[in-house]
Amino acid sequence: MEMNIQPKFEHSALELDIERLSEEIKELKEKVSRPETSDQEMVKSVIKTRIQNQPSQQTTPAPTSGVLPKYLDQESPEVRLKVEELIDLAFHKGIDASVSEAKKYGPFILDALHDSLTGKIYEELKARKLL
Repeated sequence: MEMNIQPKFEHSALELDIERLSEEIKELKEKVSRPETSDQEMVKSVIKTRIQNQPSQQTTPAPTSGVLPKYLDQESPEVRLKVEELIDLAFHKGIDASVSEAKKYGPFILDALHDSLTGKIYEELKARKLL
């Protein structure tokens, strides 16, 4: 019996990112000689590299006022909404577009996006048996 697994993410930009991230993680696994490094740490590292490689935009960060990191529970609804919007942007336009937008809001929002995407993409890669 052949099972046809349908991807959860139905957005082409994110689908391309998932494929690229999967390949980058495979390459990183081959380079890393520490077997104790978890798959989730690999996903986190690859997304962090992508964030660091995005050119910074010279804008004034906005004031800091589903599945978000627990520490965002203590933040304002505006902060949580912004991170959710950035996650949605990643689904529709890809991770690079989302990271570029997140950089406009400063390091806290960028870190929150990183943490949120790491969890979501890690779970999706596991579900697709790409890790």
